Amino acid sequence: MKAISCLPRQGRSRVLSPSFATCLLLLPVAHASTQLPEVVVTSSRTEQLQTDTLLHTTVITADRIRQSQQQDLPSLLRAEAGIQITQTGGIGSATGFFMRGAATRQTLVLVDGVPITKQDATGTVSIEHLMLAEIDRIEIVRGNVSSIYGSGAVGGVIQIFTRKPTEKFQSSVSAEFGSRMSYSTAASVRGTVDGVRYAISASALGTDGFSAINPRQLVNGNPDADGYRNTSASGSLSKVWSVDQELGIRFSQSQGRFDFDGGTSFDQSTDKHTGKTNVSTVSVFSHNRLTDRWTSQLNMSEAVDKNSNRFQSAYPFENAYKTQTRLLDWLHRITLHESLRATAGLSYQRQSLFGNDGFGGVSDFSRNAWSTQGGLEYADNNGHSVQLNARHDDIQGNVAANTGLLGYGYRINEQLKLIASASTGFMAPPLGYLYGQYGNPSLRPEYSRSWDVGAQLTLPDVELRLTWFDARIRDQIEWRNPNGFTNVSSARNQGIEISGQTMLSDWAIRPSLTLQDPRDVDSGQLLNRRARELASISATRSDGPWVINLAASYSGQRFDGANRLGTYLVASMGASYKLSNDWSLLARLDNVFNENYQSVYGYNQLPRSFFIGARWQQ
Repeated sequence: MKAISCLPRQGRSRVLSPSFATCLLLLPVAHASTQLPEVVVTSSRTEQLQTDTLLHTTVITADRIRQSQQQDLPSLLRAEAGIQITQTGGIGSATGFFMRGAATRQTLVLVDGVPITKQDATGTVSIEHLMLAEIDRIEIVRGNVSSIYGSGAVGGVIQIFTRKPTEKFQSSVSAEFGSRMSYSTAASVRGTVDGVRYAISASALGTDGFSAINPRQLVNGNPDADGYRNTSASGSLSKVWSVDQELGIRFSQSQGRFDFDGGTSFDQSTDKHTGKTNVSTVSVFSHNRLTDRWTSQLNMSEAVDKNSNRFQSAYPFENAYKTQTRLLDWLHRITLHESLRATAGLSYQRQSLFGNDGFGGVSDFSRNAWSTQGGLEYADNNGHSVQLNARHDDIQGNVAANTGLLGYGYRINEQLKLIASASTGFMAPPLGYLYGQYGNPSLRPEYSRSWDVGAQLTLPDVELRLTWFDARIRDQIEWRNPNGFTNVSSARNQGIEISGQTMLSDWAIRPSLTLQDPRDVDSGQLLNRRARELASISATRSDGPWVINLAASYSGQRFDGANRLGTYLVASMGASYKLSNDWSLLARLDNVFNENYQSVYGYNQLPRSFFIGARWQQ
């Protein structure tokens, strides 16, 4: 059966690319059975069909992760609408991302509901060390959802779900080898026995790497190969006492060891720098149905990100930083009427930062963050739907903020739905921004306002979503030499996003287009490293024992400071062949055309690479 669905992706800029947009909007439709829409929870913290969400939500399923044959999270996300990845090299190198033009610290990343944003002076997320072998699915909500998730969600939310238990026993083993002495292995087991649900997975990855630094641009860096090693594991164990009661524990752990080049004026061409990052989460959860209309979810969790770097130069030193977030979250879901559902929740976070800069400077800071939230969802048989969220956050020593979201949808008929939303949000400065070596205790939070207007087209075999958005941030925090972090400007991003999925001659096609205009309001300049045009397309075909996957991503030009980074188009292709019910052979070619490009000035990206492997799955 050929299933088609056209799902939204992100887009924005001043001028549409006519050829791409026309191609996207006029994708042929094959007659086929409609694929059931995915059920998502991230857009409102209640279960919804993806087609019913009022916020632009997309899902990367386990099948899509497997078919992509990618190894790490950044490689997968760069093909998603409106998400732009920046890296100082290949796999495991320092990574940032922008979603709807929002910086990494302005987009919340969750692992099984646990926030993993760092509190150090980077304010980033260590997504470069998260391996896909541990990930079951990903839900992406674009736009300002601070009223649901609090600080750091003004650009949206990326929620990662690790491997979940299954009703029947499943196991898998895979291995892959490729260019630059690269390898990866993974194994997992999942199942349920006498009401005990379990899932365990582990993986290892390594590569000798390549010389990421461009010596013509950064003359002081060491042009040696920068290797990477990663070991990861995740698991869950729970007891289902009855259909309505479950108590369990989840954990995830990923450790990356990497080589890197500084490229600063203090570096020498013979310097060798190494680092280690460990990202871990653990949570104890209780899911309980209190009445037929009332469920409760209690989570106690901890996320830790530890990083250390050793600079082996003429004046060697080593620094170390540790971010820790402890979270207690209690959420209630209540069905008030067949057309009306409510959520109410309380949460408490203890955020901590410990740092040693290697020169005797030690940081040790903590703060408390409390929040209350509530939400209403209404949907009737006449095509009207409403989402209303409100939240109060009180972050010790920095801000007490009230945020809200109002979304409205009207289904004109079975094929066309109009959607609009308005929201407010805020971003509290990370502890390292306030109290670190170059911190500024007087920093104000960043505040945001966002508007979305869009349409969702649902045909028997197609879903297509188009969204226009306007996002504004005031008191944006920037780094300014020699003053360190300061509130210097306001930012605004307007644009459109289009995404979809359909079938064309037995190929499942997923295109996306983002056209945006992210600018500093005061200076009128484009925001650093943001492209105004982003596009991607992937095509997957299953033909007997064969599965073929083709993909391409495009980025327009960007500025990194005073340096212009050129446009690029990167393509990949992969195939798998099923030898038997259990065994498959795999092959993948990345950067097919050996594109020479940069996402950060002075650092080259991975050249053409070839990988082969095998998978056993029962």
